[in-house]
Amino acid sequence: MGMSSRCVAELVRERGLADLESIAASLGAGGCCGSCRPDLEELLADLRGMPLPESVRRANRARGEAEALRRVDAVLFGSIVARLPPGAELELVSVAGLQVELHVSQGDSPELRALVAERLQKLVCVELEVRFR
Repeated sequence: MGMSSRCVAELVRERGLADLESIAASLGAGGCCGSCRPDLEELLADLRGMPLPESVRRANRARGEAEALRRVDAVLFGSIVARLPPGAELELVSVAGLQVELHVSQGDSPELRALVAERLQKLVCVELEVRFR
């Protein structure tokens, strides 16, 4: 739903949400495709002070990173690149958590960077940090 884990955790604590159904009803997270449900279960376990095996946490991180890469790649190359000025070329260097690193190989300008960052934040996650090298 375009919200970071930090934002969801804050809202869950603030609103006293105690299960996946209440989170989905209140925030939308976990109510559509379900890809974030393991993260939400981990968040709820942490808030309750319940232990969660490290193997589950590692698996959640790996799945979350793969999903973040997939979403950024889909938005970047499925929506943003098609609307760039003629001759502009972007390369996705890395995605790590809420950080995306891009390289502009042609047509670099402050306006282009601002446009790309704004669109990624709007379509992927408002808290996404977009860096250019």
